[in-house]
Amino acid sequence: MSKVTFYPYGKSGEIPDGTSLLDAAEKLGLQMRHDCGGFATCSTCRIWVVEGVTNLTEIDLDEENMLEEAQLTAPFRLSCQAKIQGDVVVRVPDQEMEWSRGALRELDALDPAVREIIRMMVEKRARLQGLSAILPDTAIPFVADAKKEVEAVANDPDRLAALVKRIFEAE
Repeated sequence: MSKVTFYPYGKSGEIPDGTSLLDAAEKLGLQMRHDCGGFATCSTCRIWVVEGVTNLTEIDLDEENMLEEAQLTAPFRLSCQAKIQGDVVVRVPDQEMEWSRGALRELDALDPAVREIIRMMVEKRARLQGLSAILPDTAIPFVADAKKEVEAVANDPDRLAALVKRIFEAE
């Protein structure tokens, strides 16, 4: 049995090793979106691994292909494919905010390897400021700040995971 924790919901519990994170979420009463039914043919069940990346099964070819197609890099995993082998803490991404076309240009100009992480950081900052949409005047400084933070740790998966944890731990 391993301890699994899901941010921002604060759901945590002991789950049998070999259980997928998607099944673990359901056992803990958390309904996660999984449009393909858990067959690694969509990326709607994506999660961020905050702690314990080595306590999950390795990424297989199907998951690797879907993560690549969705332009998601570590610390992202598909919860339907990642099976527990020890204690793990994960983050379920928030519902995405609306972005204006001009704001999306700022985001789309980023390296795909860090785009989703920066998007989530910008959306989190916008929510904290009471914003419901990302416009260019918001996106330009928010994206620049988030990009600096991510670039400083992008080549170190442990430091990147720590950044994610620090951003969302206060929820």
